[in-house]
Amino acid sequence: MAQGARVWPGGARAAVSLTYDDGLNSQLDNAVPDLDRLGLKGTFFLTEENAHWRLGDWQALAQRGHEVANHTMTHPCALNGYTASRFEHAELDRMQGYLDAHFGAIGERTFAYPCGYLGLGHGDRRERFGRYRRLLQRSGVVAARTTAGGPNRPGEALADPLRLHGFEPTYDGDSPAPALRYLNETIAQGGWAILVFHEVLPRWHGDGDASIATHRSILDHLAATGLWCAPMGRVFDYVEDRWA
Repeated sequence: MAQGARVWPGGARAAVSLTYDDGLNSQLDNAVPDLDRLGLKGTFFLTEENAHWRLGDWQALAQRGHEVANHTMTHPCALNGYTASRFEHAELDRMQGYLDAHFGAIGERTFAYPCGYLGLGHGDRRERFGRYRRLLQRSGVVAARTTAGGPNRPGEALADPLRLHGFEPTYDGDSPAPALRYLNETIAQGGWAILVFHEVLPRWHGDGDASIATHRSILDHLAATGLWCAPMGRVFDYVEDRWA
């Protein structure tokens, strides 16, 4: 989108959301201090089975302006054994209720698909995807993030808000280079980057991890480039207001 530099807040050339999955202790201990150091706000997709151990810390995080959002109760990846009603009750609605009870009832929330899987139950791809989408809409989810795809173009994000692209920059190795390439591509398009992190540890151990040093390098680069960095829900609200 050629006019991208003129439509993001503050004249930013692109937008970026930093998202963290699963409600992990290492995010509180190692990622959040660097976010706070730079004044950046992230989106934390919580599961109840992880978040309840340090609920007070997550509540304090939300009070400082970070977004907390739905990643289901127990993070199920194998979804073909679920009926729609069972998944809706046990994973979606219960987690929405948990978030409402502990973080305030806000009506609309964002969502990240566990394992990036978009299909629920049996049937062909269209049936499984459609079933999942209908449940998310009924649960009050306004925007949902996957773990694949290139930078989000605002018009496409508005047209299909339950399939926003996310990119896991350290999935295959511990280097900031993939994130920087992705961000450069986002800037060239004037689009919206959504970065996905899981464990943030002293050293990279395997798929999905990021070392503290690499995570810090990515954040420092963001702070230096002048991109508009905001939680996923806030960016989507802006896209909805600007492009609808």
